[in-house]
Amino acid sequence: MEKHDKGYTLIELLVVLALMTIAFSFVIVNTMNNDGMSLKSSQRILSAVAQGAQGQAIMKQSSARLIIYADQSEGSDANKYLRYVGIVTQDPSNPRKWIAGTDGTYLPKGIYFMPELSQIANGRGKRIGTMYLEYPRIQSQFNDRRSGEEYYYYEFNANGTMGANFVNAWLIFGVGDLIPKGNRQLDVSFDNPSNELLKSGLIFRKVGSTTLVTDADQINRITERNDR
Repeated sequence: MEKHDKGYTLIELLVVLALMTIAFSFVIVNTMNNDGMSLKSSQRILSAVAQGAQGQAIMKQSSARLIIYADQSEGSDANKYLRYVGIVTQDPSNPRKWIAGTDGTYLPKGIYFMPELSQIANGRGKRIGTMYLEYPRIQSQFNDRRSGEEYYYYEFNANGTMGANFVNAWLIFGVGDLIPKGNRQLDVSFDNPSNELLKSGLIFRKVGSTTLVTDADQINRITERNDR
């Protein structure tokens, strides 16, 4: 009797390649000190995480989310704030529960997600979602504010398209500075004029694809127009 080895599907290969890119980027960012190089590395990381989230949604036939650490409560990890990203997938047996799809990874030092600017670029009525999780955990868990840390998220449907509230949504990131916030906490400031052009972004399209925007002037034009 002939034996047939089980092959890998295209989606499974895409997910593996995306996760390998994330791992590779994590290794090399520690050698980069230049802000411009760190920004380029962040582009690769976030593009790979977005592709990985879409791939997992399709492969598991369940919603998946790209998540970004946003917690500022007492005991939160300032090192993760706005620069720790990962993937979670919805538990098919309980839509209120989520499962870690990756261990998570960091953007290079000095590079942070820009939630306020992203929200302005998204336009009115397209707010960035938030959820609460103990991440990463392989065991399914509730999105419960009482037991978890806060994350921003961008969601993919089970067919790989974007969630209804996140069509053509912007994810903007750039160079920032950690500053004291009080109560032994830190926040991120993007007000340094020398960092004005050191920003980039992803646009999530309705079909689930992403467009990389590297022109800071384009980001500035969009946000200035929407902020009027």
